[in-house]
Amino acid sequence: MPWTTKDVDEHKKGLTPAQKKKWVSIANGVLEQCQADGGKDCEGKAIRVANSKFSDEGFEMKTENQKVPKAALRLMDSDHPQVKFAMDGEKEKLDMVVYSGGIIKDHWWWGNLAIDLEGLTFGKKKYPILESHDSDRKIGFAGKPIVDKELRINPDTVQFVDTPESLQFRKLSKEGFPFEASMYAQPLMIQRLAEKETAEVNGFTMKGPATIWRKTAFKEASVCVFGWDSNTRSAAFSKDDEMEITLEVQTKSESALADNEGNSSREEGVKMELSELKAKHADLVLAIREEVLAEVKADKATLEQTVADLRTQLQQKDATITSQEERVLKLEKSEAIRREKDRVAEADRIWAEKLEASEIPEHLYAKVKSQVGYTRFVKDEILDVENFSKAVDAEVADWVGKGVVKTKIIGGGGLSKETAPEGGTKLAEKEEEDRVASLLAMAGQPVKKS
Repeated sequence: MPWTTKDVDEHKKGLTPAQKKKWVSIANGVLEQCQADGGKDCEGKAIRVANSKFSDEGFEMKTENQKVPKAALRLMDSDHPQVKFAMDGEKEKLDMVVYSGGIIKDHWWWGNLAIDLEGLTFGKKKYPILESHDSDRKIGFAGKPIVDKELRINPDTVQFVDTPESLQFRKLSKEGFPFEASMYAQPLMIQRLAEKETAEVNGFTMKGPATIWRKTAFKEASVCVFGWDSNTRSAAFSKDDEMEITLEVQTKSESALADNEGNSSREEGVKMELSELKAKHADLVLAIREEVLAEVKADKATLEQTVADLRTQLQQKDATITSQEERVLKLEKSEAIRREKDRVAEADRIWAEKLEASEIPEHLYAKVKSQVGYTRFVKDEILDVENFSKAVDAEVADWVGKGVVKTKIIGGGGLSKETAPEGGTKLAEKEEEDRVASLLAMAGQPVKKS
């Protein structure tokens, strides 16, 4: 092989020339891919896949551009496969069956749905694993999934990423939290089954009304808390959530429907206007309306609760931030006070050393110290000890130079007279009077002349 249109009747009879071309394209494509993957019985598989695309006579194939909610492409198996997390020595392993190969029952957009496992395509070498299909919440990534009676993430290729969501997922999984698996995929070819119609898929017979994704591009897998499908009905009504996809759609032709259905079933299948539906089936319309309103109210209540929870979380975070800011301010204040005390202590130490070593009387220490403030020598909260010491030395020298020195005490007290040669007593007394007059003048006191 490969096959040509002349070979088709040997394997599938009753196809039109256009359908034969399509059959050849599908069969040769499956054969090439199977052989490239090293598969077994590739010819038989290619024939079965091609035949399944035309599983019954009377089907028509057409291309449609459809607007589909993105949420409708996030699928949870009806069996809700559970995510299995385990430790293999020191290595963390993740085993996920994202689709069991059976029927996804009563999907809110597709109805009963099956995905043809043989029609799955994988265009990448690596695929993301997310939390609830949120691209901002990354869990890890894996290589090409395994397809063998089910769609399964290859546990040997899973690598976890270093994100808070991934760490939290692994922590909760080790504690036994029951996460469920979901997948995001895009159909490329679908088969629609009407009432009482059947088709073969994944080894079982699918009964209509139903939809089969005959060719599907796999996009990503997700771990979910409750399953994605149960939370996405309201998303179908959001235009922002829509995307346009191109589909090859296989349906029964009008003539085939006419052959298979009686007049009564055809009358029931006729499209009915809303006004006519209200007139003929008022109770049904009312029941549908009540069900829709109930779902809307439930979705609204869920949304309001989510908003309330988020508001509470924000308030808690704001309170935490405020508390932390207050703590930082207190710490900064304490540190500033400590540094100021250290600077004052250092300045006092320098003054004490300089004054003790000088001849300045102790009762003048405070006045001398007031002449040189240490704050002028503080830069970047650090006291410039060298320049401050020089300024202190200069000030002490100035006071001493002006005659402000300690007086010596002799006898029982009073001002002393320095020992002097005979006839020098009056000179010493004069010097003492001049010194006192100088001090009084500096203190702003009147000087009494003798």
